[in-house]
Amino acid sequence: MKNIIFVFLLVFSSNMFAQELNKVIIDPQLEKEVLIGKCNRDGLKSDVFAEYYNEGYNNYVPDANTLKQLKKRKKKKGISIVIVMGSWCGDSEEQVPKFYKILDQIGFKESKVELISVDGAKTAGDEDISGLNIQRVPTFFFYKDGREIGKIVETPTSSLEKDMLLIVSLN
Repeated sequence: MKNIIFVFLLVFSSNMFAQELNKVIIDPQLEKEVLIGKCNRDGLKSDVFAEYYNEGYNNYVPDANTLKQLKKRKKKKGISIVIVMGSWCGDSEEQVPKFYKILDQIGFKESKVELISVDGAKTAGDEDISGLNIQRVPTFFFYKDGREIGKIVETPTSSLEKDMLLIVSLN
């Protein structure tokens, strides 16, 4: 009996601290459904957001030459990416699906990507992103061994894949 109670308490306490993935709320500022906090690609493919994700992903054709160069450089160890986006934001709707397509085509491990969605006030629910100083979304942060090496804010300078290549090539 003590074992059952112990297991129950263990499961209950771990669930208390687990953050809900792909949480959807009604943003009071925007008065519409938005993703909030930690997300993954499944959240982008869910009913509310699937249309823009699928269209953006399927219609984007990245530059083949740049992809070849990125594939060579993705072998660099210690690269990780944090994406901060707004599911309500037109730039996020446009850029995030394209970014995932690039990652897929170069074989970048999805486990090395953290996706965080913010509301209209650019807060992420229970996720503390204050240290990221988010002004515009989407923002794509690139890290090497835990140190920020570059970022793409809102829209790329050239193209997502060319900007990515520049960031990883310099580090």
